[in-house]
Parts: sequence; C-alpha cells; structure tokens
Amino acid sequence: MPRSFLVVILLLLTSTVFAQHTQRCGHQISAQEKQLQQQFIPGYFGCNFINKHERTLQINAYIVLDSLGAPGFTEDQLNNALVTLNDDFEPSGLQFTICKITYIPNFQYNYFIDVEHEDQMTVEYYEPNTINVYFCFSVTRNGGIVCGYAYFPGGKDFIVLQKGCITDDNHVWSHEMGHFFGLYHTFETDLGVELVNGSNCETAGDIVCDTPADPDPDGNADQNMDCLYTGPTTQDSNGDWYIPPVNNIMSYYPDACVCKFTHQQYIRMIDQFLQFRNYLW
Repeated sequence: MPRSFLVVILLLLTSTVFAQHTQRCGHQISAQEKQLQQQFIPGYFGCNFINKHERTLQINAYIVLDSLGAPGFTEDQLNNALVTLNDDFEPSGLQFTICKITYIPNFQYNYFIDVEHEDQMTVEYYEPNTINVYFCFSVTRNGGIVCGYAYFPGGKDFIVLQKGCITDDNHVWSHEMGHFFGLYHTFETDLGVELVNGSNCETAGDIVCDTPADPDPDGNADQNMDCLYTGPTTQDSNGDWYIPPVNNIMSYYPDACVCKFTHQQYIRMIDQFLQFRNYLW
C-alpha cells in the first residue's frame, strides 16, 4: 500500500475521532457552585409566563493566535455566531454585545488545557463584571477534548470555546451560556435520576420540569430525519419508556436537531441572572 494512501487514512481516522470528542461540553459543577445551587429555591415552577428581563450584557472576546500569528477565526464568524446566540436568548430579554476583541499572541493558549492554562490566561486577560469568552483551536477539559465549557453562577465569568465548534448555524455558544446562567444538561443525574412521569422533576435531573427526562448522555444519533427519538429502548425505575428532548440546546443530540430552550429554562436563567450574576454590565 502506498505510503501517501496510509497518511490519508490516518488523517481521516484522526479527524473522525476528533469530531466525535469535540461534540461534547466540558462543563462540570464545582463544590462551591453546587452549594450555591442547593441554597437556590427555583421560582419558575408553575409559572405561565417568562419574566422577560431586558438587559444587554457586555462580552469581552479573546481570540488566541496560532504560532504564525493567524487568528483562525474571523470577526465576521464571531459576529455571525453572536446573532445565533442572541436569537436563542431573545425570549428571555437577555442580549449580548461584543464590547472588545483582544487577540492573544501566546499560541500555547491556542491548544488550551484547563489545568495548565486557565489560571494563567485569566490573570493576563480578564475583565471583571463582564462575560469573558476565549476562542481557541482546541480545548481540553478534564483530560478530554471538548467544544467548550463555562462556570455556573458562583464561578468565574468565563467561557472557553473551540473555534471549529462555533458557527452561525449551531448552538454550542448558547449551550455554554446556558450553563453560565445555571442550566444543567437535560440528562443530569448529579441531583438524582429524573423519572419519566415527572414526579421528581423539581428535585432531580436538570430540575426543570418542562424538559422531559433524558437517559442518553452519549448523545448518539438516536433519531430519524424528523428528529424523533428512536432509541435506545430505555426504561426508568418505574418501567416507563424515555422520550427525551432531542431538540433541546442543553442536550447532547446532533446540531441538526438541537435548536431551542424551553419556557422554564428561560425562567431559570433569568432567576439565576437576577440572583447571582446581576452585577454583570
């Protein structure tokens, strides 16, 4: 077999593995953030309307340059992705604007590793009371490559995103901003496993009752062309069959299906903003 053919095969395999891993979020709630959430009493159960809160928040965008000084991510790409972010958050009243774009010349940060680079990078490049968003070629969190991660309220005003994951037709930035304003993944189990009948939805799962229980943390392509869930055939402890929300921004389902937050997710984000991140300007 020609050597050039082997190289092509290796490149294809590498890109496939990379793509599989980069469809994931690196969010992990810290003990401090979890303690804050345990003190938080949700105000959105039973609400029939979204308490829309008109506020435009400032984003400081940091684009890390590569070893040749190239950004690998244009300002047009940034602005187009911002349009999608604002469209997703419009029902809440929260909107975002780029107040400053800073190019970071340290190419080592372009291959971002949380335990090696986060503290150092945020000492050098960080504006208090704003949302600091960093764009890197790759992002490693807890030893794995991810599309990005953010901190829950109680953590840093910090989001790091992989450049290749951010386009104007996906919702990765909105997913991480959801975490930033207190949303769990739809398949969260840290607070307990949510039952399909919703009887424990106020205290388990993602503690949002209008997102159906989701058993599939792997986000496999378990839906047909109409984005209807087709498997795996999984039951909860009551023997009820899961029908998870394959269109929810806080799930792990493919971009072609993911497109929305729910009514109560918007209310939760507003509650979290008002209680814990209202200092942002």
